[in-house]
Amino acid sequence: MTGSVSADSSSAETSADPTPAAESDTTTSEVLATAPAATPPGSVSFASSIQPIITETCASCHTGDGPGTQHVRFDTADDVSRVAFAIAIVAETRFMPPWPASDESVPFDHDWSLTDEEIETIISWDDEGAPLDVDPNTEMIPVNGVVGLNDPDLVMEADGSYDGEFGQPDEYRCFVYDPKLTESTFVSDMEFIPQQTQVVHHAVGFVVPGSERAAVEERNGADGQGGWTCFGFSPGNGADLIFTWAPGTDPTAFPEGTGLEMEAGDFFVLQTHYHYDVEADADQSTFAVNFATGADVDPIDLVTYLAPAEIPCGEGEEAPLCDRDAARQKAIDAYGREGVLADLLIEGCGNPLDEPDGFVDGVAKSSCTWPVSNPGEIVSVFGHEHELGASFKMTLNPDTREELVLLDIPVWDFDWQLIYEPTESIIIDYGDTIRIECTWDRALRDPLLEPAYVLWADGTDDEMCFSSVVTRPV
Repeated sequence: MTGSVSADSSSAETSADPTPAAESDTTTSEVLATAPAATPPGSVSFASSIQPIITETCASCHTGDGPGTQHVRFDTADDVSRVAFAIAIVAETRFMPPWPASDESVPFDHDWSLTDEEIETIISWDDEGAPLDVDPNTEMIPVNGVVGLNDPDLVMEADGSYDGEFGQPDEYRCFVYDPKLTESTFVSDMEFIPQQTQVVHHAVGFVVPGSERAAVEERNGADGQGGWTCFGFSPGNGADLIFTWAPGTDPTAFPEGTGLEMEAGDFFVLQTHYHYDVEADADQSTFAVNFATGADVDPIDLVTYLAPAEIPCGEGEEAPLCDRDAARQKAIDAYGREGVLADLLIEGCGNPLDEPDGFVDGVAKSSCTWPVSNPGEIVSVFGHEHELGASFKMTLNPDTREELVLLDIPVWDFDWQLIYEPTESIIIDYGDTIRIECTWDRALRDPLLEPAYVLWADGTDDEMCFSSVVTRPV
């Protein structure tokens, strides 16, 4: 359960000794360390009811070097008991554990969400004073979830670092990560590890053929810093999109017997999006991979499915950038035409503002239906919006008897953009369609920003309706 939770709440200070602390020779900490509290009859058992919830849904983030440890640690039963009140609050509001997908989606592996019964159990345990019926020093050992690749086969640093300045506009920087392959192989797992997490907005990964190395090297480091400025969805000719990372994303792990196919000389290029709204040191993020083993490995295929993003200024907002043409030109000046896909998506999908409910009371809506172009068994699905995102939905064969909601996120959370792996086998084929739907709420826009028409572009304050579907051959 990652969150800003640090205040102590109801404590686990329960002792069989009735002597007041001031009159006793034994301190509370000594009691906690030597005598687990007995659970009163009829109360919630930590061992059988609370500990399984913590180890299955929280410990992978809040123990060891997990990302949630900067907020609160659940290393021991005593740690958990001391923040029981905060745990009850974030569980009741479903703020934690993070699981944005709704029950309308297909079932997914690694579902961290809590059942109503589990939430009520946590609340009841906190109401009772968070008693422990185990040794307070009992370790909370994760039994579920992935924090990072364990002892990866190869860890690569970016070929150079980038040092932006506070207040600098959005920068998309491409970096080379070279596995130095001498023969063809398959990559089974990938993990992007941002160094300066406060300014790394997201990352997109590509495999680039060795034949493009000379062209890439001409740009790499040409301005005195690592990498080169690159906008849009391709760092060069022949590049194949294979990876996406955003805050909250676990490592990409392909099913056993599958992998990303790479040839000798191929290398990775990761396009990293920086947003310098705070001070940060130079960034040199890393990229870790595992290689598939075995003679028979099926290649995976990743395809993106997109929809327009058109969000006019709301009622009462007036400024020069509320004019779409002016906003579009500003984005082109910043990111180049390849970083502004607004017109291209309208041409392919139609203008959502032509629909009666395309923009109502500050909320914009968009959708686009695409023919399937990567037939096979779905390995994972992923959705992406920026900070105005309100909801996201991906549907297979919409408006037919075979309609299936692949992913529904009714309340978008930029901080938790997860890769979702369906539990059951879902086969897609040529002739099937996939519809992508997004909504945005202008009320979520930073009030300090100048009013502006928001459209699909590469900036943090711009928007996207982006998704990817990974398949394996059937």
